[in-house]
Amino acid sequence: MNIVKRLAIFLYDNYYLLSVLLMYCSFTTSLNVHLPLLSVFAWVSLVPLFCFVGNKPLKQVYILSFVTGILGFGAVYYWIGDFGQALPFGKPIIVALVIPCISVFFATKIFVAEYLSRKSNVPKMLIYPSVWIAIDWVQTVGTMAFPWNFWGYTQYPFTNFIQIASIVGIYGITFIIIAANSSISEYITARIMNNNYRQPLWACAIICVIVIFATAYGWVRLHNHPPSKNSTLRVAMIQSCFSPWENWIENRYRYLHILKQLTQQAMQHNPNLIVWSESATLENISYGYYNGNLNRFGEEVLSLAADYRVALLTGEIGVVEDFVNRRYYPQNSMVLINSNGEVVDTYAKMYLVPFGEYFPYGELFPFVNTIIDAFGGSNFMPGDRMVIFSVNGLKCAPLICYENIFHTLCRKYAKAGIDFYVNITNLLWTNNPVGPMQHFYFSTFRAIENGVWFVSAGNSGFTALIDPYGRITASIPLMEKTYCIGDIDTSTNTVTVYRRAGDSLLYTAFLFLGILSVMIVFRTYTEKRMVS
Repeated sequence: MNIVKRLAIFLYDNYYLLSVLLMYCSFTTSLNVHLPLLSVFAWVSLVPLFCFVGNKPLKQVYILSFVTGILGFGAVYYWIGDFGQALPFGKPIIVALVIPCISVFFATKIFVAEYLSRKSNVPKMLIYPSVWIAIDWVQTVGTMAFPWNFWGYTQYPFTNFIQIASIVGIYGITFIIIAANSSISEYITARIMNNNYRQPLWACAIICVIVIFATAYGWVRLHNHPPSKNSTLRVAMIQSCFSPWENWIENRYRYLHILKQLTQQAMQHNPNLIVWSESATLENISYGYYNGNLNRFGEEVLSLAADYRVALLTGEIGVVEDFVNRRYYPQNSMVLINSNGEVVDTYAKMYLVPFGEYFPYGELFPFVNTIIDAFGGSNFMPGDRMVIFSVNGLKCAPLICYENIFHTLCRKYAKAGIDFYVNITNLLWTNNPVGPMQHFYFSTFRAIENGVWFVSAGNSGFTALIDPYGRITASIPLMEKTYCIGDIDTSTNTVTVYRRAGDSLLYTAFLFLGILSVMIVFRTYTEKRMVS
């Protein structure tokens, strides 16, 4: 028997592996970046897996789902390994640490959903998506929070459809997609087994109606709110493309020269605000300013803002003092400098990247910090409060790096009445466009959910301005050392249903799962008593 035939038989017997390929097509990958419409496969990406595990023992359900997660997410998030490129075998080590963690959550979703489905007569189209978004929520809390792989994010190319996020948020879009996958798989299984397929067929029909309604709602919403041509605030975003692997101390004044050049060019367009990226300056600007020991680098940055009479937002290394133990801790921070060259406010990043910016249990395993340092990681102290900057009389919500994926934080800012977000990032440590693009597309959802403008300024990209309806109004190509000018019209901001109601669907899902679990426990207890 030749190899091709053996492979064909293996794939036939293990057709759940088709979900791996469909996941690769659905999420932003090297293929999807060039063919974004492939994201439509997200609606059936899990069907092969769901069909395959439908009649398997629960132990196999978990194992097969975990394997699918390892292969699928490994193909989607392989770029994470670039963080370890400074060390031999660093890439595979990072991938081997991160991908299994993500896959555990993935397998747990399917395991729990299958268990509850087998213990009740409730349709899978309700159980699967409810379990899914509940565990998605778990990924947003705790020291290991990493809510990166929500299925709803796959639909970023379909601007009309994702307008529904203004009502139900990212959880709502994920719910609909998972409900579609579970309904289709249930229908296929019923037809193959010659069972009654009317219920899953009706479920599929309901999903189709919801999708049509959501798309129509989005079309009307966008049609009634065309892109604005007015300007309340003109923003210049600087994309400097500084390598994170070069020595900062040795190159800082060369970097500063580049920032000055790009800023000078941008000033020809008379912006009201200049935005530099995360890690544009690895200096203690605000700390030096407040303590009267500002170094030459910091003085030149402040002088630049004063000379051009323009407000400047930039990343910096903040400092927090521990007066009791007489220690100083670094923070990944953003500083606001006004048009007089004065530091007026700072924000310290609250959601740090586990293992990249801190080690969650460093006090228990101090030797690990040495390893993290070897990989190029940092050991920052997290911020402890939200900060709202005031820029030309407008309220600005600062977000650093992957804080844009924490939708609850962004909603809190929106409820506080902000006029726009500013998200500064530095993803030049990855060697391909996939990571920056995945990260950027989250921002479009934040803008739609809360009806607020979104400024994204990346060291290497993706740098862009997004309106409250998720449309990109100005942008810079990845890895291009230049600037971008965008106009914010705050009159187009809108108070969305999601901003008011929040994740109501998530709370409903938790309530539903709680009631269902109680019913299953009660039924099991009753059956045991009858037997005894």
